Amino acid sequence: MEWEVPEGNREMITLVPIDGSQSSEEAVKFAVRRQPQGELLLLYVAPSARQGDLERGRFLLEAGVRHCRSLVDDIAVTTRLEVGDRRTKVRDVAAEANCGLVVMSAHGEADLPHVDRVSSEAAILSTQLQRPVLLVLPTGKGIRGDEELAEDLEEALMGTAA
Repeated sequence: MEWEVPEGNREMITLVPIDGSQSSEEAVKFAVRRQPQGELLLLYVAPSARQGDLERGRFLLEAGVRHCRSLVDDIAVTTRLEVGDRRTKVRDVAAEANCGLVVMSAHGEADLPHVDRVSSEAAILSTQLQRPVLLVLPTGKGIRGDEELAEDLEEALMGTAA
């Protein structure tokens, strides 16, 4: 699936929320392969400000940057560590950073990594964001989440996507 970068926005920021899941890692790989000329913003949302949650976030963000640079040497990657509700923070950061695209995992760390279904959280969040969203399954397959291809998303939710 190819994405057109809007004219005049060649340095588009692509937001990639990460959580340590296989699906999240595939979202990072997908974003790097599809948007190497723009900036990637890796976001980790810690559930609390406890030291362990923050350290996990820092570790995952650093690992994410290393992974991006192992795939594309000169890629522009920034990171952000937030605390709070994941859905709210993803929406807020996407708006604040004026991201042109959100590439996110179709389901998180608690879901089964071998199942190509979209979690309810990812489906809800993809409809709430006011920008294009690409959901990435653990297999690395991307499913566009915008209204134009809502049928593809519905098929994925029903488990009938090819």
